[in-house]
Amino acid sequence: MHSPRRIGETGLTVSPLGFGTAPLGGLFEASSDDAAGCAIDAAIDGGITHFDTAPSYGFGLAEERLGTALKVKHALEKTHVVSSKVGRILVNDTNETPRKNWAEDSGRRARYDVSRDGILRSVEDSLERTKLERLDILFLHDPDKQAEDDTTLTKILTEAYGAMDELRAQGMISAIGIGVNSATPCFRALEVGAWDCFMLAGSHSVLTQEDDGLLDKCLKHKISVMIAAPFLSGVLAGGDHWRYKPVPEDIHTRVSVLRKLCRQYGVAIESAALQFPLFHPAVCNVVVGMRTASEVAQNLAALNSEIPADLWASLNAEGFISDGHFEYTPSCVA
Repeated sequence: MHSPRRIGETGLTVSPLGFGTAPLGGLFEASSDDAAGCAIDAAIDGGITHFDTAPSYGFGLAEERLGTALKVKHALEKTHVVSSKVGRILVNDTNETPRKNWAEDSGRRARYDVSRDGILRSVEDSLERTKLERLDILFLHDPDKQAEDDTTLTKILTEAYGAMDELRAQGMISAIGIGVNSATPCFRALEVGAWDCFMLAGSHSVLTQEDDGLLDKCLKHKISVMIAAPFLSGVLAGGDHWRYKPVPEDIHTRVSVLRKLCRQYGVAIESAALQFPLFHPAVCNVVVGMRTASEVAQNLAALNSEIPADLWASLNAEGFISDGHFEYTPSCVA
């Protein structure tokens, strides 16, 4: 495992590979307490220190399974960093309401709430579900999905920031940020307050770079970036989803070309997908959703495999890596 990386200007450090817990909450297919425990055991044994979760992952199931596994594995000492999210409050729901992409029914549903009381309740509920004494990092989850326009987005960010900054100032949280799928809300957040980190999912990958200069700006402001979903919901790891939807034909074609180029250099496409985001010095880690111990082992192997520099040059020449992102050398991965 590569050396840990610092979160902004905080005292927190995280492993370059982070464990995303959405699959433990039943994303696309059901999981279980036992499977979650085995996966998290394998992650800890493999040197992974960062675990990312959210109330909406399985409507509480991911947080519960993560907390149970961490308690069993680390009853005496805390060597892990846990991030969760605010913005969605879980409430009991006795109706069998279909929950898109989630295979299990927790008997709860989510209600968006970024008020001070809502933020505080969300943290309290997450602590109860995880059975942890504290959360290390708090992300505001998908504020742009609740905003009708830029004015509404700014209002949401400002309201949530007040409570999150208060928790940070009190020492209850070590770092705060937002977790989103595009760079736009991050730029807006920079106008609202001082953040420690952003989580950017599905917008910066070896397949395409759509950060719009956000990574460079974060580096300037000493804000760390976590790149989530580097496999783009699975398509870069042999899966059937792209950004949580069925894979479009043009993406299938592009991925096939990328896979062929990687194969020419004896490199698995998964290795390129995990290592590429780490080239940028603003990126502290890649967060991958993992379901089983075998997936953990596969991802650790992919992260640590050697990739020849010629592959990156070839990907650049073929238009997979834009010139603005090619200046970062493989040594940045270490």
